[in-house]
Amino acid sequence: MGDARVGATLKYGGKAVPAGPTAPVDPSGLSVALDVPADVELLRASLTLQAPGDDVLVDIPPTATVATSLGPGPAPANTAIHWISLDWGARRPLTFLQVKTAESGKEGRVSVAEGGPWFPPTPGATAALGGNGQALPAIMASRLMVEFFTTPANPMPPDPTKKTSATVVTELVVKASARPPDLTALVEPEQLFFHHAMPLQPLQELTLRDELRAALQRAWPANLRGGPVNLTLRSSAPSRLRRLALTLDTAVITRLWSPGGDSLTFQLSTDGEGVGRIEVPADRPLREVRFLSQYQPREERIPLAPQPPAQPAQAHRCGGGYAAAQAFSPPEGGGALAGIDLHLRPLTRSVQGTLTLFPDEFGRPGKVPLDAAVEFSLEERGNAPWGARWVSFELPRPLALDEKTHWWAVLAVTEGSVLWSLGDAATATGNGGLAPRAALYRAEDTGPWLEREVPSTGGTSGVPWAYSRPRLLASPTEPPSPPQVLLRWGSRQLVVKPDAQGRVSLDERALAELPPPGVPATGPAPALEVVVRSRVAGELTLSELRVTSPRSDTYPLFQPS
Repeated sequence: MGDARVGATLKYGGKAVPAGPTAPVDPSGLSVALDVPADVELLRASLTLQAPGDDVLVDIPPTATVATSLGPGPAPANTAIHWISLDWGARRPLTFLQVKTAESGKEGRVSVAEGGPWFPPTPGATAALGGNGQALPAIMASRLMVEFFTTPANPMPPDPTKKTSATVVTELVVKASARPPDLTALVEPEQLFFHHAMPLQPLQELTLRDELRAALQRAWPANLRGGPVNLTLRSSAPSRLRRLALTLDTAVITRLWSPGGDSLTFQLSTDGEGVGRIEVPADRPLREVRFLSQYQPREERIPLAPQPPAQPAQAHRCGGGYAAAQAFSPPEGGGALAGIDLHLRPLTRSVQGTLTLFPDEFGRPGKVPLDAAVEFSLEERGNAPWGARWVSFELPRPLALDEKTHWWAVLAVTEGSVLWSLGDAATATGNGGLAPRAALYRAEDTGPWLEREVPSTGGTSGVPWAYSRPRLLASPTEPPSPPQVLLRWGSRQLVVKPDAQGRVSLDERALAELPPPGVPATGPAPALEVVVRSRVAGELTLSELRVTSPRSDTYPLFQPS
């Protein structure tokens, strides 16, 4: 599966923010552009930002409203003025002031305001002009005014009645701390969710969590289609931020079965298994698994279901004139035989033959079959030896069995050769009366049926039988048993129980028993598998898949450099 990580880019003025010690934020906004992939759900979010220290400054005059004794706006060049004022509209800590004039013998009186009356910020009534300027003790103000006076011969005591003196200002430098005077956060288009009305303190950190998560979830692409989401930070005046980090906890939602498609359909044989695979990250735990498992079994029941070993120790050999037969006792109350499965191992690449059912006559297969013979053909691939497996024989129509007469299954091979696995009859447990009886063989088509005598198979009786699974039509009072459903991931598996409609819904707590297998050093990562096993053949459909795999990503959008 592809990388489902949300992309995040810090932008200012529509462009990526260049590297540096700080990032700009002002009324136009500093944006975090998110590129959300499809099928990614937002769980949690946090945004941490840090204001710079007071060693990071911004110039006030370029963005301030200027007025002089001549009226609004800067004074014309080389024009004397009595005072000059700056209004930048936001409370900021002033840290530096420098005023240069065209003539000497002048002094200035500095006043500040925070939206109200002017007041002197320093104990002295005047401030020196020119020179290298002077530091201000982080005076909080939104306006500043400098009035000009002729320097008196005797400054003490101050003269409160003295008049301002016109002078030409050649340079005015006012600096303030670059920490934001306020901060607003919104998700486009204009969904305001946070406002900090006070100036940030030096190196102060702010972390937005719940309000950010709620705002992003409202703006998240509808129906998880994927698309852009823009988060914007604004301040009422040009400012700087020292650090900005975004953390997103998301869940990747998988809706398709591998290799693709929103549903899978399998034809399961008797005691068969259907596996639906889901490509999920193998290094992260699962948060949710949901799917619908619909199994339509054949109307059959299996009264005799042996579990032969992978490599049986003994077997009938059928082919080259040899045939084999297995007897069965009748089911209690009778029944209809729909088919039978035999455990066979081909000895040749191609095998052809027939399976015929006979009534019992004096402990041997009778002369007249109960129904037409069922032909079979096996074609092997790959190199020998080939393994043993169950081979199904479907009757052309159900065969009625009475409750008194034993019956036989006779396997004859016309081309090639096959082994019919043998086991200990004492280990076979029948249900409803149906159980294995004698196992016979013959060496010629018209030769006598002989009892199979083999060494002890490890059981208690030493009497052999040929592994078989008769399949009877199910009665309304005895419906087929439901299939087993489990989740398998790597070497671990979890048995699950669908509801009456076949739905499976597992949360994070239930899935804790199925930890991620991890990504192997070599080869593909193991897929999550839905495994359905059924004793009865039928059709399985897996659909309505929803698997969520959480991930947490931190984006250091801007760090001091």
